[in-house]
Amino acid sequence: MKNRYKHFATFVAGGALAGTAYYVPQESFMAFLTGWLFLVPAAVVIFLGYGLTKYMKERKNRITVSIKPTEALKAITRREAELHNEKQLLLEELRKG
Repeated sequence: MKNRYKHFATFVAGGALAGTAYYVPQESFMAFLTGWLFLVPAAVVIFLGYGLTKYMKERKNRITVSIKPTEALKAITRREAELHNEKQLLLEELRKG
């Protein structure tokens, strides 16, 4: 077993925690409640802040791809502009008439 000292320490800590809960139930419950209400949300906030800082640092390293407009794209853009102008003319005629 590679991490036997870690496992043994975890076993001892868990046993101590269970023994404390058995012999002093009210104080153990209050400690659990304090941890659940304050320590868990604090840990969540800390990890979210850490993740945000990592995201902000790595955001600059993203690859951006830009394309140069070809003749086909320019023709599509011109056609869209023509259609938009025709639509505006039709709407004006409908409002007047």
